[in-house]
Amino acid sequence: MPSVGAAAKGRTFVTNNCHLVRFRPQYILFACGDGAFYARRLEWDTWHRWRAVGHGVFHQNDCDPNCADGTFHKARGRIVLKKRDRGPDVHHYVFTRAAIRFEESLLGRDRVGTSIGCPV
Repeated sequence: MPSVGAAAKGRTFVTNNCHLVRFRPQYILFACGDGAFYARRLEWDTWHRWRAVGHGVFHQNDCDPNCADGTFHKARGRIVLKKRDRGPDVHHYVFTRAAIRFEESLLGRDRVGTSIGCPV
C-alpha cells in the first residue's frame, strides 16, 4: 500500500451508488436508504484531488404521500465536490461533501449541501 504522502498526491474518487467509488461518474446516488435524491448525466468541468466541479440533472422524490408513492422532480444544476477523506474500507481518497446549486428551484430549494458516505 502506498504511503499517506504518496496517496495524497493521487486521484480522488466519489461514492456514486452507495457501494462503489468512481472517478468522474455520470451518476451519483445521494440518498442511499430510499434512492430519493440522485444526479444523472453528470459532466465534469474540472476534477482535481481537492475539488471537482460539474453539472448535470438532479432528481428528487417529493415523498408525497410517502416515498414509495411520491413523484420525482428534476432540475439542472451545478455540483461541487469537496472535503476528501479515506473511507474505512476503501483504498482511495473520496470526496465526502457535495454543494449543489439548481438552475431552477427543485422542491422549493435553490441549493443543497449533502454528505456523501464512504462505502463500507
